[in-house]
Amino acid sequence: MLKKAKLSLALAALLFGLTASPAHATPITGAFSIFGNFMPVNGVTGAVTSLSTATGIDFLALFGSTPTPGTAGQFLVSAASGNFSGLTGALGTIQDFSFAGPGSTNFKNPNLVGPIVAFQNVLGTTFTLASVGPASVQTVNGISMLTFTGSGYFSMNGFSNTAGSFGFTGNGAGGTFSFSSSNLAAAVPEPASA
Repeated sequence: MLKKAKLSLALAALLFGLTASPAHATPITGAFSIFGNFMPVNGVTGAVTSLSTATGIDFLALFGSTPTPGTAGQFLVSAASGNFSGLTGALGTIQDFSFAGPGSTNFKNPNLVGPIVAFQNVLGTTFTLASVGPASVQTVNGISMLTFTGSGYFSMNGFSNTAGSFGFTGNGAGGTFSFSSSNLAAAVPEPASA
């Protein structure tokens, strides 16, 4: 009987030890680059504008040129590394949004309304856009370039949500617009335990 009690106590201690330790999910590592088409818009009205007056982005179908306010556009993953390697060549979706001003229902500004969940989605891997930095526009020889960065987090099956960033470059000439973007997962190291 004493042997059985000791065995039960040892088993309980072992089970408690296994369940009491914190779970350590693996952070996502790597980066990927995408490209597609868009229209620069007024983030409140959705009206197409020039790059220099735009406050929002209307992402289009991969081979489209017709505005689709409030409808997710498409992108193609052109290169990927780390845990994102399997995304190369995949088609994904990206939500319209506003990067300046109050935004609207179709063009949410994450700086004002909070994160845009699943802002990008490719094969179930998502990037939630939490904030956007200030935009910069340059025009050289008739070609305009709009750039800005954003931050948020990546979600991928089998990994913990991981902080990340989104860098956007949009180009426009003669009424046509295309974008490229790079995304980086940046795991934040856990603090050292005492």
